[in-house]
Amino acid sequence: MASKPSNTRPVVFLHGWCGHADEVEFIRSALPGPVLPISWMPAAGEFNLEEWPTEPDPEEKNAIARRFADRVLERVRQTILDAGFAGSSLVGHSLGGGMSCVLAADPSLSIDRVIMLDSSVPMPDPLRRGYLTQMIPWVDRAAAAGRLVTQAGWIAEVSSWVPDFFSLEDQGESRLRIERRFMFAPVVEAALMVAGGVQWPISDSVASITCPVFGFAGEAGRMPVEELRRVRPDARVDRCPATGHYPHVFAAERTRAWLESDPLPTTLG
Repeated sequence: MASKPSNTRPVVFLHGWCGHADEVEFIRSALPGPVLPISWMPAAGEFNLEEWPTEPDPEEKNAIARRFADRVLERVRQTILDAGFAGSSLVGHSLGGGMSCVLAADPSLSIDRVIMLDSSVPMPDPLRRGYLTQMIPWVDRAAAAGRLVTQAGWIAEVSSWVPDFFSLEDQGESRLRIERRFMFAPVVEAALMVAGGVQWPISDSVASITCPVFGFAGEAGRMPVEELRRVRPDARVDRCPATGHYPHVFAAERTRAWLESDPLPTTLG
């Protein structure tokens, strides 16, 4: 994130929802210091469907999703500490960027800076509500009909809305890999993860953290650029033209150049 000679600080890479730590390889050469990529998506069966309420109670279901996501967040936090990466920069894509903001508010991690790659940060309330409305019913279906039947429905539906994450230029093997990860992610855990994660204090965190904040937005992506600039006028926020939700994958060279460009100071006053 600084000019090459001084940019050897450690980095934690947090992929987005239904992503994987191997995405860091697209930008690894721009991160010359130690890098800790964390695959944080929960595994199939991690949530016991017997714990899911059968009665309609949206608040309780939302609370269960939040607790599930909080456990994943705590696991990531502990992984950073156990690996000796306190004091690192956090590079997060999508929901990993929101996770980065929340983690940066934890004083025990002493985060050096937050770098978001097309993250929905700040998290607008309509988007949060939309995710809850979209995801909670998938857990309802799995509790009623079983995981296998629900997974088949998930694959069919996700294949119709996943293309919204890409631009026309985002084609080829990498896109197919991303689409497969969306479709074959375990439906219950994937739904709970996003429904819980959007309930984190993402907006409050990005507004209050004292480390520098950076954003790199796909021109046809999901980052609310003007709102982020309003909340964090000190932040450096740039756009990556002709790229969708995955600038680090489909515009890797431009993303690496941006990561290597001269940024704001390492710490704020």
